[in-house]
Amino acid sequence: LSTQPAGQPKLTAQTPSTANTPAAPYRTDYELSGSYVSLECPSPPGPPVCGPEGRRGDPQARLANYLRTLYNELALKEPVLPSWVHPVAPGVLCPARLEPELRLHIHSHGLNEAIGVDQILTPVQTKDGPFLEAPRRVLIECPPWVTRGALALRILHGWSREPPWPPRGQPVALALFLPLTELRGTIANYIGKELLPRGPPNPFASGFGGFSAAWNSLEALKGKLLIVLDGYDVQCKTRKSKTMPKDVIDLLEGRLFPEARVILISVTASCTELLPLMQRHITFEGLVWGRSVSLLGGGQWGAPTRLIDTVQSCRHLRNIARTTLGCLAIAAIYESSGGELPTDELDVIASVFNCVAANSSHTQVTELGRLALFCLKTKRSTVTSAELKMYCSSPETNIAGCLDRAQLFGRTAKRKSDQYYTIICPGLAEFLAANYIVSLANRPGLLAAEIAGLAVGDEVEPEILKVLNFAMALLGARAHLLLSKLTPLWLSPQTIFSLALAGGETEANLTALCEMLGISKSPPVPPLEAKPIWVSIKSTLSELQGWGLAFKSPTCTLKNLELVYQMEKNMLLESRNVMDIFLDALSKNESVTTLRITSLIENEVRDSDINYLASCISKALVKPRLESFELILTLLEEDPPILKLQSVVTALCRTIPRQPKLSNLSLDLGLCTSQLVQICATLEKCPHVTRLSLPHLRCERGAVGALAALLTVRPLSYLGLPSSWGARDDPPSSSGVSMGSGSGSSSGNSGLIKQSSLTGAPSPRSYPTGIFSSLPRGVLSSTANMGRSATLPRQPMEGPPDKRSTDSVISRTWYPTPACDGGPHNSGTLHELLLAARDTYSRLHGLDLSKAQLSLEDSMCLGETVRVSTTLHSIKLEGASRLSEILPTVLGASESPSLQMMSLGSPRIALEDAAVGMSARALGSCITLRLLSLDGWSFRIENVGTLASVRGFLSLTSVRELGLNNCRLNMSMFKSDVPVQSGAYECRSVVNLKLAGAQIIFADHLSMKGPHMLPYLVGFVNLRELDLSAPSRTGFGSTSTTPLILSDKDIVGFFNTLNNHFSHLNTLKMCNWIIHLDEAARTLKSVAKLLKSSPLSHIKLDSVVVMDRPKKQRIEPQFLHAFLANLPLLRWLGITLHGLSEEQITTLGNHCGDMRGMEIDVRLSDSTIENARLMTSSLGMDGKFDIRVSTFGTSNSILIHIEKTSTKSLSRK
Repeated sequence: LSTQPAGQPKLTAQTPSTANTPAAPYRTDYELSGSYVSLECPSPPGPPVCGPEGRRGDPQARLANYLRTLYNELALKEPVLPSWVHPVAPGVLCPARLEPELRLHIHSHGLNEAIGVDQILTPVQTKDGPFLEAPRRVLIECPPWVTRGALALRILHGWSREPPWPPRGQPVALALFLPLTELRGTIANYIGKELLPRGPPNPFASGFGGFSAAWNSLEALKGKLLIVLDGYDVQCKTRKSKTMPKDVIDLLEGRLFPEARVILISVTASCTELLPLMQRHITFEGLVWGRSVSLLGGGQWGAPTRLIDTVQSCRHLRNIARTTLGCLAIAAIYESSGGELPTDELDVIASVFNCVAANSSHTQVTELGRLALFCLKTKRSTVTSAELKMYCSSPETNIAGCLDRAQLFGRTAKRKSDQYYTIICPGLAEFLAANYIVSLANRPGLLAAEIAGLAVGDEVEPEILKVLNFAMALLGARAHLLLSKLTPLWLSPQTIFSLALAGGETEANLTALCEMLGISKSPPVPPLEAKPIWVSIKSTLSELQGWGLAFKSPTCTLKNLELVYQMEKNMLLESRNVMDIFLDALSKNESVTTLRITSLIENEVRDSDINYLASCISKALVKPRLESFELILTLLEEDPPILKLQSVVTALCRTIPRQPKLSNLSLDLGLCTSQLVQICATLEKCPHVTRLSLPHLRCERGAVGALAALLTVRPLSYLGLPSSWGARDDPPSSSGVSMGSGSGSSSGNSGLIKQSSLTGAPSPRSYPTGIFSSLPRGVLSSTANMGRSATLPRQPMEGPPDKRSTDSVISRTWYPTPACDGGPHNSGTLHELLLAARDTYSRLHGLDLSKAQLSLEDSMCLGETVRVSTTLHSIKLEGASRLSEILPTVLGASESPSLQMMSLGSPRIALEDAAVGMSARALGSCITLRLLSLDGWSFRIENVGTLASVRGFLSLTSVRELGLNNCRLNMSMFKSDVPVQSGAYECRSVVNLKLAGAQIIFADHLSMKGPHMLPYLVGFVNLRELDLSAPSRTGFGSTSTTPLILSDKDIVGFFNTLNNHFSHLNTLKMCNWIIHLDEAARTLKSVAKLLKSSPLSHIKLDSVVVMDRPKKQRIEPQFLHAFLANLPLLRWLGITLHGLSEEQITTLGNHCGDMRGMEIDVRLSDSTIENARLMTSSLGMDGKFDIRVSTFGTSNSILIHIEKTSTKSLSRK
């Protein structure tokens, strides 16, 4: 139209220029097809308000007009208020006044920004910068306590109130609402026959076009059509076919109305399967705080300030106030209680329940609680009226106040009164379910069955955990009835601790807690586990609180405890309070006798934090019956101040004298010389401390002098200096550790005892190259004016170059005696300490210098100490890098009158004929030696005379336990096909032989490993324990060599040899074996027959892989069944499960029921809680086995003790 002059009337419908113009159809005038609408047009014109002419002219317009009226009427309808609600302002509770808190989902969009109802379908410019385009499909995720129909009506009311909606972007011309709970047929059938009324109110009753015409025209609306769906989760769970109607599936997958916009409102449990179909993910978190404040005041801004402040400051009250009825309940409680509100979670929910369901009987509460527990387990958010009648005998009583009835929309649903209910506020469903659990406390059978059904999946859901927490709190002193029915197989230690805290600190509750943790009785220590059982506690709030409870129980039997102290830069007061409570509980505990405290101290830690750590150490040290204490503090600073931990040292010196039971002390905290002198001065006054270990100590001369004085004044029975360093002024070459270039290992005679092998200037008092020096025994000449050795030199170690090494002195029947030339040593600082150790009045029984930096002079001095000491029982020199470090000790052992244990394991030691013969003669001469460990050594034998020396050692030795793990024996004079002659050697003293990872290499370069070595061991006639494990293939210390794969013949031959030659053998370790069977059934049958007459009682089968080669299937359960069902004396079986399917683990558990022995212990050190649960599920059904599971507070160290409860035959047919 052109601009009209002022005062001229506007054109009307009667103007001749337009009177004869035909009326344009609705879709042409108003562009409902959306051809011009785009995101670039921020405010396009909306559809008109259709009058009677529009209704007759276009069926689509009539449908839109009616739906606007319907949605507006439903959204403004006031709900029926329960009797406990105080009067509120009119209209405040209708869905149109709902103010939801909607946020973008943090995991889907990377931000959690709040958006309004009008922004659900519009582009969003976030505060952090990202621009989100307008979505076509939106998922609104709701918690289960939300009435989702009200949210749907709030969205539809926005569209029906005033067009255009949404205000920005493409407007909606027509909105359809589909409550899927009422949908029984097609979408068109529901809209036309259920949502639209009958008679005159029907927009199509006049006959000018029908609903079919309107429905068929919806496709043309494209993006202007909005469909809001609700009840997806209910539809999925209630339909018997477990599938959605085809129309709904086509709509969600884009086959029906592909360009229409869809808003789907669902609960969290159903969101995972819907997310791939959606473009925007929104969470509905309840009412906005402003709306909650209004409702607390009865719908007006008149709530008391104290009420608002209390609700806002209490998280549990704030959660209740996220729903409309929750706000009204809080207001009613506030008024009835005189302005007081509870703040504890359970008290808050209990007060809400007493408000909304006053005077409800115990039966009514338990009936509704049973229904609530069913819904929580199945992740149902709504219940139907039929289910309510089925579970509750009186659903129309006050107990119904706990439920909020959803609005019905369809004619059929209203006629049948198929009501749907949701809980009125968060936490109330868990409270009702907890009351049901409490009602079963005196019915142990029903309680156990109900508890067993709570773990539906691999983990317990948070809602179920809240139910258990509430039940424990409600039971109080009787909480042990519930705690004893729980199992650690599906509850983490942190969960157990939270439940125990909720139940209270009664003696019965604490006893049940200790039983769950496996510390109420002394757990059966597996006989093949070398290390004792430790429990490690991190200084987190939950662990400190939980273990603090356990330590208060008189039934606690835990012996070894490690506290991992996590030093935080900003430690909260609450953390320190919990730590103090834990230490108070530990100080009253009488079972823990060994305590280890470890901490990693970061850079720039405050002195106040170190002082607090020192105070914690002081409190822990004074606990009763503490016998062993270890302190390991590691500073991450590159060059920390020398006295940074002085407060800790001061605390130790002040507290150690106050602990009369302390006998073993280990301090690894980088002590400087002055601090060590301070500690030694304290220990001189502590006769009860007899064992001292100082790992990673810098052995300055002052520090060594202090230790020597301590040995003299206060004799120690054990001294450990593992991984100790030399003095700062020592030359690098004075250490036995190779710090320069070149290899640190020794081979043959090179570097055995030659001082020339150690670079650097020789000592003025040293003997010539290659010569041992020895002073007269018991005589130490003055060293003030000594320029060289005071004794005559012995015969040189090296012969002419043309002579074989076997002609050297070490191959003769005598060998040099290690001796010290006197001190102080020119290189090395240990002379004064070792001199005190070999003193006549010394009481030192054990010495540990593993991985310590030893000079050649220190090694010789140590050799003399071993030779002359009458009290030294054990020596550990593990991890040596050169033979010259340990050979003096080996030679000194030949004359030792008291040495019983020698551990010299090292992977860097290699011996040839001369050294092998020399060592064999020396060790064979030590008649007191009982335990010898040479793990990792390599032996190369090329001379028959060397074999005679080894044979003499085996026949003369008194060693009971011989450790040769990972050793390599190179026998280049024999071929692998030469059979072993009977009587080739005989060893009657060794009863425990450890050959894990060992191998024999022959002249044809074939090696014998694992079970192939058994024929060569028949000379050990009295063996009782044998370890033939293969090297580990994974983890720390694993090997990359080609694994040994055993065949049918190997396995049958192995057990046949065991039966024929090892009649006393009762313990066998065969870990990491790989077995491939071609005739699995036949081989296992043969093995089972051999095992029936076997004396084996203890077997360790960690990481064994058994494969049926033709079928390409793993059959470890069948292999283990051969042991369980056929060994008559089986007492202990240790296995490590990994890589097995759930079916195989279940089968293994079934096989445990066929054991012929009375009890077994299954150690699952590298397994999971789920595997343990699967394994024991079948054993606990028939009641024939007593199963005790000990987790020791962790989830990766599980001990399952299975014991028969009767002597009857329990074989399964």
